[in-house]
Amino acid sequence: MTQSPFPLWQDQLADADFTNPAASAARVSQFERKIRRRNALEYLAGGFVGVAFLVSAVAAVAAEEWLFASGMALSATGVLVLLWGLKRRASNLVRRPEDACLTHLRWQYQRQYDALRAVPLWYIGPLVPGMTLFYFAVLAESAEHLGWSAAVEELARPAGTTIAVFVGVALLNLWAARGLKRDIAKLDKLA
Repeated sequence: MTQSPFPLWQDQLADADFTNPAASAARVSQFERKIRRRNALEYLAGGFVGVAFLVSAVAAVAAEEWLFASGMALSATGVLVLLWGLKRRASNLVRRPEDACLTHLRWQYQRQYDALRAVPLWYIGPLVPGMTLFYFAVLAESAEHLGWSAAVEELARPAGTTIAVFVGVALLNLWAARGLKRDIAKLDKLA
């Protein structure tokens, strides 16, 4: 009589880990909620900042400060481009019923990873022209009263703060992208 292969097979796979489909679906839902909340906050903040730039541009036009108005209008446009980029690059993927939960989660992670890595291009980039023009307008106005050297000195701190915020946002997003890269690697090990 031959020995059954099942006890040997069961012994070898006693410590096997299987993915619970319900747990996978919960992870997908939780991640998608996190993305929806983040994007909702971004849209809210972007709307507030965009309106503030637009109101500043209108006020500058009323005061006939054309360079300042142009900088603010360009910044408001940059916010619109940024929000469009958020929708296009960092929104949730649509779930397809034919995709396994882990496959969908992996694609979601990859999409967010790609978006976070490209933040300097699509998130910060659209704001740079308007902010540059704004600071140039402030510099030119200040230089008329203080002289160029003193105007540059006066502007260095606020411009440096803006640059530091932009660099900080880029670095935080790169850090978050590294975390997603680790999550992607964990999912790939399951496959």
